[in-house]
Amino acid sequence: MTETVRYNRVGILDIGSNSVRFVIYEMYGAAFSPVYNEKVLAGLGRDLSITGELSPKGKDEALAAISRFKSIAEAQKLDRIIIGATAALRDANDAGEFIAQVKRETDLDIKPVSGQEEAFLTAQGLLAAEPRANGIAADLGGASLELIQVQNGTVGKGVSYPIGPFRVVGHDLSLTAKFDPVQLRKTIHAEITKKPFPKNGGKPLYLIGGAWRNLAGVHQKRHLYPMKTLQSYELMPGTARDLAKWAYGEGRQDLLDWPGINQRRAETLPYGGLMLETLLDFMEPSKVVISTTGLREGLVKANMPEALSKRDGLLDGCRDLARGNLQGVNFAEPLIGFLNPLGPILPSVFDKDNEIRLRQAACHLVGIGKGLHPDYRAGLVFEDVLYAPLSGLTHKERAYLALILFHSYTGNSQTPNQDAINLLLTQRERHAAMIFGSAIRLAVVASGRSPVLLRQISVRAENGVLTIAAKPAWSNVLTERVAHRLEKLGQLLDHKIRIA
Repeated sequence: MTETVRYNRVGILDIGSNSVRFVIYEMYGAAFSPVYNEKVLAGLGRDLSITGELSPKGKDEALAAISRFKSIAEAQKLDRIIIGATAALRDANDAGEFIAQVKRETDLDIKPVSGQEEAFLTAQGLLAAEPRANGIAADLGGASLELIQVQNGTVGKGVSYPIGPFRVVGHDLSLTAKFDPVQLRKTIHAEITKKPFPKNGGKPLYLIGGAWRNLAGVHQKRHLYPMKTLQSYELMPGTARDLAKWAYGEGRQDLLDWPGINQRRAETLPYGGLMLETLLDFMEPSKVVISTTGLREGLVKANMPEALSKRDGLLDGCRDLARGNLQGVNFAEPLIGFLNPLGPILPSVFDKDNEIRLRQAACHLVGIGKGLHPDYRAGLVFEDVLYAPLSGLTHKERAYLALILFHSYTGNSQTPNQDAINLLLTQRERHAAMIFGSAIRLAVVASGRSPVLLRQISVRAENGVLTIAAKPAWSNVLTERVAHRLEKLGQLLDHKIRIA
């Protein structure tokens, strides 16, 4: 690890049309994750469509929230505070007065981002969580919709449309009389056709924003989806269309009354469904993917030193997750080197480069079970990895990585969330995870988790025989316990074993 990779913390103050949110991110290399997250649904932009000005009540609530968040930032001694203010504060007639008031009372300088800047930052936030994103990012806020092209880690064309729910419907989104899907659809269509956006060409559509996140969460609960994480949650176009129609149609009242969702947020969900259906018509995507990251993460990424932003966020995230666990210190690199000779005989789930990436991620996570009770360690590590704040993972990849770590501790076949494993991985893929996890277990047992000792041991496969060897001065470490672990791996690979 170089000295440029260090631990620091940054605060993001996101002042949107519906919410004012403060998030503290811990950063390690290219990886960063939220450690404190608070929002106030102030509704600054609720009156924009009627008065052209900020909501009086919203201004009071937003100012109180901003003042509180500044105090938290000072008490936490953050390295930096970055402010992102969007549509409400760039469009409202009285935005300047409110910005001046914030400056007087908190000494914070607010410079609203333009629609183009918001689109760019939102796409950067998407790429922070999924650097392989390739399609169209759609960010729905309270006052605007941004569409942005993303391809191979780069951000392309972006357009901002004034068609957020507060702009199109008005301040009281729960009123049935105001929610006319036919008329609302016409308004949305008219705005999008003024600045036509290129069709998606059968690529994914990435949905960003609180309304769509909550809508996806409701979909998971209604369909008993077993993996309770929204990042990279995928819906096929037909399923997404059914959800959209239900949200603004027969399910509208259910959404307004949905337990656990703030009323002010729930009111935006039916409109989110209508907007989703419209985008499905316009974009014709291959699939719909939920992103839990957006503007806030984009602000972090955009302010990151270039040398750090080019690092692998997944591997840095794994290093960060394993930090402080002495069992894993300096163990990953020799472990990767120890297992590399087995590569040709190990079954793969993904393409070669992705498989190598995930195996390396698993090696960096070895040791995160430190201090856990041995009877429960495998299950706890499995769940920790399954829901860890790691970037660059689909649900299938996340399940595969968690299962590898599970089998690095146990040969049991039943995980704490077997429904998720059965849904996301085939039997062959589950077997591949068990084999690589068992290979890690062999290395751990043979070396006693010592990186120095692991470098004195080697393993290879030739002509159907799995051989482990140690340099002469260290041959005493290859005991019966090591032979037992080698035998278990040999059985999984259908290989005979030999200790040299």
